[in-house]
Amino acid sequence: MEKNYEVIWSKESKRQFDKIVSYLRTEWTEKEVIKFVRKLRAFEKVVCLFPELYAESNKKPEFRRAVITKHNSVIYKIDEEKGLIRVYTIFDNRQSPKKLK
Repeated sequence: MEKNYEVIWSKESKRQFDKIVSYLRTEWTEKEVIKFVRKLRAFEKVVCLFPELYAESNKKPEFRRAVITKHNSVIYKIDEEKGLIRVYTIFDNRQSPKKLK
């Protein structure tokens, strides 16, 4: 039987989300904000059902990277025992990711 996971967002990932939404509202339109939020919700639905769908990190295989948009990726870790997907951050693909703990 399939196991459904729950997505938990870290403080850092929430901070990055707020930063991205703020940027989109300032530089673009509400339409882009809505598209970004929809893509994150779609990520949540998919990763709950298929947590290993996205590629492992090159440097730390216990982390996975889901490309949400061409500019943003979500870094997460699967906690099998607790049935959780722990999202650590959302980062800009044009930058080097911060060191993961």
